[in-house]
Amino acid sequence: MKFKSQSLTPNHKDFTSLIDELNVSLGNVTGDSGESSFVADDFDLSCDGCIVVYFGNEAVACGVFRFHSDQTCELKRMYSNCSGAGVFLLRGLEKLAANKGYQYAVLSTRRVNQKAVEFYRRNGFEEIESYGKYVGLERSICMGKPLASE
Repeated sequence: MKFKSQSLTPNHKDFTSLIDELNVSLGNVTGDSGESSFVADDFDLSCDGCIVVYFGNEAVACGVFRFHSDQTCELKRMYSNCSGAGVFLLRGLEKLAANKGYQYAVLSTRRVNQKAVEFYRRNGFEEIESYGKYVGLERSICMGKPLASE
C-alpha cells in the first residue's frame, strides 16, 4: 500500500474525523474515550506535532506528540483504521519529533487495549515507570523508546 502523510494541526477536519472514530473505538475497548488526555487548543506548533496519514484521498490514520520534558515528547491520540497505516504514522511522528530535537518518546495506554500494547512493543517501545497522572494507575501502562537521529 502506498501511504502519504501530512503535518497538520489537531483542529483540521481530517484529524477530528479520525479522532471521532478513535473515541468510539477506545470507548468500546476500554470504557473511556481518552478525550480528557488531549486538548487540541493546547497544541503548540513550535514543540508539538500532528500527522494525518492518507491512502489515496482518504484519511486513514492520525496521531500527535507534545512536549513532555526537555528531550522527551509524549505520543497521544494515535489511531489507524487501515492495515499498515499505523506503522507508517508512527515512523512519521518519530521522524518529525526527532527533527524538533526530541530524543525519546513516551506514551500511555490502557493495559486492556492489548492490540495497542502489542503494536507499540513490536515497534520498539518498552514498559517504563509510570509518569504524571498515570502514576499509581494499574489500568495504565506507560511505554518509552529512544528516537533515532538522522
